[in-house]
Amino acid sequence: DAEMVTDEDKRKEYHRTLRRQAERLSHLVENVLCYSRLERNPARPRAEKIDLSSLLGRMRHALLELTDRSNLQLDFQPSASAESVRVLADPSALERIVLNLVDNACKYAADAEDRRLHLRLESDGERARIEICDHGPGIDPAERKLLFRAFSKSAQQAAQSAPGVGLGLALSRRLARSMRGELSVEETPGGGATFVLEVPVVG
Repeated sequence: DAEMVTDEDKRKEYHRTLRRQAERLSHLVENVLCYSRLERNPARPRAEKIDLSSLLGRMRHALLELTDRSNLQLDFQPSASAESVRVLADPSALERIVLNLVDNACKYAADAEDRRLHLRLESDGERARIEICDHGPGIDPAERKLLFRAFSKSAQQAAQSAPGVGLGLALSRRLARSMRGELSVEETPGGGATFVLEVPVVG
């Protein structure tokens, strides 16, 4: 029967599952190590002038891998105001924040009816603003106070929600603030969550 699942099909599916779990574990370990380094040495990270649009463009392949695994569609929307906008920041810290936010959106919006995940870049001349906007279930206002606290999930919450221990968002906010930036969350119009990263613009 052509519809029967073969052993080869099962092996491929097991391989894909193992790879996804290994990548998630690697991502978690990297976050833990990064958070530990910040705890030991809270000094500001190295900073350099970065073309933000170019940095996000270089990350496109890695971000597409994350969204493809969740069957989401990445929609990268740099505005005209953000063309060639430069910020003074640590590129590795910026990449870590964006990866964490996209990974988080992929986990919580995986069952959304609207499969788009928007990555927007804007600037008002003083601050650059990166928005990562999903159409998932959104975040209960009562949970927002705990959202950026490290290890905020209990064992029961971790078992009942998307995989994770509540570290990625806490780390991302600390990294943002270490670069004189900020990380916050808003509601997506029509439903969902929008995480907003703001960093100072330089000439």
